[in-house]
Amino acid sequence: MEQRKALLTGVFFIGVDLGKKRDYTVVAVIRKDEDILKLVFMKQFKLGTDYGGPVMGALRILCEKLNMVHKICVDQTGAEYFVEDLIKVVKVEVEGVMLSVPRKQEVLGFMRTVMQGGKLYYPYDEDLLAEITVERYELMKSGQIQFSHPDGTHDDRLWALALAVYASRAFKPPRPVPTTRAF
Repeated sequence: MEQRKALLTGVFFIGVDLGKKRDYTVVAVIRKDEDILKLVFMKQFKLGTDYGGPVMGALRILCEKLNMVHKICVDQTGAEYFVEDLIKVVKVEVEGVMLSVPRKQEVLGFMRTVMQGGKLYYPYDEDLLAEITVERYELMKSGQIQFSHPDGTHDDRLWALALAVYASRAFKPPRPVPTTRAF
């Protein structure tokens, strides 16, 4: 019981990659332990799952069960109203991220920096590892990097994880208030 309670405490960040017909909707939760980010939960919903019911409900429950969800980053591309609706349901900061070419570069670039610093831990998951390793990038004439994945593969878990890591980018833990004593 104590171990389960310990898993529910800490500072958490959630990343949500919304899909519908061709792509899966995936929710990733990371916990920040000092300067280490740990993937503690990942759920992939069935293809075609409605955002309003199951996805929003799962996010509401996660926010209620976890001790402190600091921020949720949601792929807002093609689902502009989801963020507005989610803000009404959870009592957590929600950031919609339009995954344009430069923004994808920023989000994955931040996750890459965290990984290179050895600051991201995740359990062995064949599907997640496959998505991380097959993601392609191409330098465009504009100087920007375009990301893609081979036909027949997905990158939804990768983007949910990247958005959760990205949500943690500006978090600074509150400083303890010094205690003064009068003698």
